[in-house]
Amino acid sequence: MIDHQNLPEIPLIRPPSEWRSMLVRITRGCKWNRCCFCGIYPHLGEPVFSIRTVQEIKNDIDLLLHLRPRADTVFLGDADPLQAGIETIVTILDYLKKSSPLKRITTYARASTLKKFGRENILTLAENGLSRVHIGLESGDPETLRYHRKGQSAKMITDIAPWLKEAGIETSFYVLLGLGGKTNWQRHIIETAKIINQTQPEFIRLRRLWIYGENTPFGGPESPLIKKIRAGHFIPQTPEGTVLELKLLLEQLNSPATFLACDHENNYVHVSGSLADDQKEMLDEVNAFLARPEAERNAHYEKVGSKI
Repeated sequence: MIDHQNLPEIPLIRPPSEWRSMLVRITRGCKWNRCCFCGIYPHLGEPVFSIRTVQEIKNDIDLLLHLRPRADTVFLGDADPLQAGIETIVTILDYLKKSSPLKRITTYARASTLKKFGRENILTLAENGLSRVHIGLESGDPETLRYHRKGQSAKMITDIAPWLKEAGIETSFYVLLGLGGKTNWQRHIIETAKIINQTQPEFIRLRRLWIYGENTPFGGPESPLIKKIRAGHFIPQTPEGTVLELKLLLEQLNSPATFLACDHENNYVHVSGSLADDQKEMLDEVNAFLARPEAERNAHYEKVGSKI
């Protein structure tokens, strides 16, 4: 019998692609927590970063396996579980493998943390069962990354990408449409495409920048970006502008090994497919949407709205 007063902690956020996975919380919150476009963990009630103990995590794994004995994929959270250190992560990976037959173990990871881990530790992660990392690329444009205080550079991405490929760990990059605002969107997208073409990730997952206030169901602090908007330092991209960004990205990409997905509800146009086989079809779908009457497009933008 499970003690329902002692239910497992789960990560606050997980990728949509991990909806069937067993969710194991390694860390709480985000250690970096400085990105202007984010602030999501404080907004969701987790303002302080902390690392859980190995015993806490193992106890949760036992509870989760009791609740979901047939789970065959695992996702590690919160924002950057590798901050727990290589020894802790290897210990947890080993415990997971010994506890249940698994097809896949994935995690969120910051590029800066992977860079600090280095090639040898990344190989060690793969040897111990880590099979995919979800990385917030956000943009390939250095100016956009600096403006939003992302704490990573395009060079970090190009440095770690070969290590991940050598290790056989799949890379899932997240790209934020709208991150360059209304004025720098073309540079944001073109430079992002360059990084993707250079690194050839297995997945690109597209999101639209979510600029939230205090009046959401979660009730936490507003997006840090709102202060810049009020001061006139950042002009948000229009809804149609984000669709034009998607169009430009599809026109610029040359990464046949990559699967692209708009797999979140806040995207205005949902396309997905292999860039080797489906790139033209996806671009045609975006162009077909843009060819609709303006009133119809605007009604669609209003209906989709803005959400996490």
